[in-house]
Amino acid sequence: MISPRSLSNYDNNAGEIPLSECLAKTIRSESDVILLGQNVFTHCYVVGLVARELIFRQPDWLREALFPAGSELIAAVHDVGKISPTFQKKIQQNLNNNKETNIPGVKEANPRLESQWGGHAGVSQATVDGVGKYIPEIIGRHHGKSPNNSYIATDQVFGGANWQGSREKLIEELKLALTSNWPKVRDTIHASVLSGLTTVADWIGSGELFEYSDQEDSTSLNSLVANAVDHAGFVRPSLRSGLKFQSIFDFPPKLAQNRLIEAAKSPGVYVLEAPMGLGKTEAALFVAYQAMLEGRSTGIYFALPTQLTSDRIHERMNAFLQSIIEQDDPHRLALLLHGAAWLNNTTMGEECQPGNSWFSSLKRGLLAPFAVGTIDQALMAVMNVKHGFIRTFGLAGKVVILDEVHRYTSDVFQKVIKLPVSKKRDRMYGKLGLTATIPDPELRPNAHSILLKHVGEVIYSYTIAEARKDELLSPYSIFISQVGLLEDEEEELQKI
Repeated sequence: MISPRSLSNYDNNAGEIPLSECLAKTIRSESDVILLGQNVFTHCYVVGLVARELIFRQPDWLREALFPAGSELIAAVHDVGKISPTFQKKIQQNLNNNKETNIPGVKEANPRLESQWGGHAGVSQATVDGVGKYIPEIIGRHHGKSPNNSYIATDQVFGGANWQGSREKLIEELKLALTSNWPKVRDTIHASVLSGLTTVADWIGSGELFEYSDQEDSTSLNSLVANAVDHAGFVRPSLRSGLKFQSIFDFPPKLAQNRLIEAAKSPGVYVLEAPMGLGKTEAALFVAYQAMLEGRSTGIYFALPTQLTSDRIHERMNAFLQSIIEQDDPHRLALLLHGAAWLNNTTMGEECQPGNSWFSSLKRGLLAPFAVGTIDQALMAVMNVKHGFIRTFGLAGKVVILDEVHRYTSDVFQKVIKLPVSKKRDRMYGKLGLTATIPDPELRPNAHSILLKHVGEVIYSYTIAEARKDELLSPYSIFISQVGLLEDEEEELQKI
């Protein structure tokens, strides 16, 4: 049974808080009765172990860059704020037996006041205030956004100094149990990745598999954690090795495709600029395949400007995955991520969705190894939106392919293109930009220079003249003819 040494030793007469009786969860039985669940220590410890398992499954270079020793402690401490009078009163009220507790201060507590500080997450953030830059905010926003809290940890609404001392004691117990200490968080992007890790670990650690985990010994619990992470889908895809370009796409690579394949041998940002039909998509996918095979990438997100283009590329991505991934691997289908993707699922029927994947929710979709969607799903990784950091965590280590890249000159997009890729300790993303359209210098004089400023250089530019010479363009001629407007159309035109 999980039980840190000091949690059950307390003096009720001295007003100490019995940490072993402070609950984090309740359990609904098969007969619909609400029963006692995990205590706070057990839940926090489980989430710390899940975070550690998620980190262990990352490539060495990604662990070194983004998940320093102690990252699991941040995840573990996320719910320390549940050791507070108001939360424990709320737990007590939810129990079917609803017996009064002996915990000092709980009887008088009013759970409705929690809205003033963002619930237990606000207490967690206040508890660790001052332990290090970014860490309090990471812990406070594990439910999707930062709590609006003006109280300090020892204020009476949080139970005063007595309850804060108990929360600090729990943190020390977690440090001992996990043999961890606080890590250094470098910047806001790093904080977003660790926020994503914390929330994902909490989601997995709150599953039904762990409802009775306080009855497990450490060996059984570690096995349970590994099974839970497997069940959630965080398993590396089984790639077929040694595949050549032609064996995947049924045609040999063209010159422009070879240029990109040869250039993109290390983390960085690359742009392939060539006419439609040259095979930019295939070139980018093959580069991503090589990066995954060599352990330089954990997956692919293919971002497009519209839902329609996303749907079309989704079919091509799935055909690609069928070629490169072993037959029995669950990741042989890419997720489709955009606002109307659920329509595709409805049309195909639930039985066509393999396992009704845990990743299917839009806010979790970028966690999957392979996904296709609209660019806004990636943009939310750098925007102040609820659970935006889940997308940041999901994109970490992936090759991000951006189609129609000439369109992306907005300020928000530049935040995505600036995300670190090739610094020694910041190799977080590889990005490939594809375009068949050189921006018109008269209409958008700065568009090309904006892209070049962030990507460094265009790896290969294939002009229309070259395409005509190589007979790669459509043989059909395009004629422009004038069409007269109807009378009512003329009237509408005059109003504009």
